[in-house]
Amino acid sequence: MEAGISITLPGGLLVGGRRRRDAELRPLDGCLEERVSAAMPGIENLHAAVSDILCAALLSIGGEAVSPEHVASLTMADRQWIMLNLARELHGGGYWLKGLCDDCGQPFDMFLDPIRLPVKNAGDGFPFAELDLGDDRLRLRIPTGADQERIAGLEAEEAFAALMSACLLSVNGKPVPAGYIDALDAEAVKKIDDALDDVSPYIGTTIDTACPECKRPQRMEINPYLSAAAGHEALFQEVHMLASEYHWSERDILSLSRKRRRLYISLIESGRNV
Repeated sequence: MEAGISITLPGGLLVGGRRRRDAELRPLDGCLEERVSAAMPGIENLHAAVSDILCAALLSIGGEAVSPEHVASLTMADRQWIMLNLARELHGGGYWLKGLCDDCGQPFDMFLDPIRLPVKNAGDGFPFAELDLGDDRLRLRIPTGADQERIAGLEAEEAFAALMSACLLSVNGKPVPAGYIDALDAEAVKKIDDALDDVSPYIGTTIDTACPECKRPQRMEINPYLSAAAGHEALFQEVHMLASEYHWSERDILSLSRKRRRLYISLIESGRNV
């Protein structure tokens, strides 16, 4: 069996009271490729789709087998980083992005190796933050994938209230008083955001480049979640070739690792050339 793909998370999870950043992706096979491609187009809840993909793609975090609870507890940056590494494996390394120049209107391509994006690792105290707000001492938790799923589709005010209720753990060591969150003003909210930002990991998803035609500087935004979407066409062309040649079932072919599947295809093509 092929070895998994080791990655280091910018945040990580508390496993047995210790922060663990070591994670392992499953070796690619057709089942995982098909699942990723099928989950991303036309999604209603992006974060729920990402959770489903991460459950399928991850072997372990901190040496423990991955459960849906582990995936739900990952921060946004960790989920983005795993999806970017998965995209890199799916695309066989880096991949090309399509842009449109804001100045001359000409389309252009830019090559991206996702693991070269800037990464800010989590700060001390992760995944918690402490903040003195007036006379109060607040204990906070960095938002997770479960929080993102929970607020998906909510209006801005409702989403803010739900997120704050989840991430504000205590005030002066006691449960959050009724009405406390509703009474927070804009300055208090900014201080809470800043306190969480100081501890939170972060993936830089903005790339500065230049238009090859007019040479004007351009800025491109990367969607870490959608980078893994690669389409079904190439995969099912390979399935068709192997099924036609060896009369294997689709399930058997999809269960092959990508490396082994491509080896068989190269043998078929070599035989045809001879």
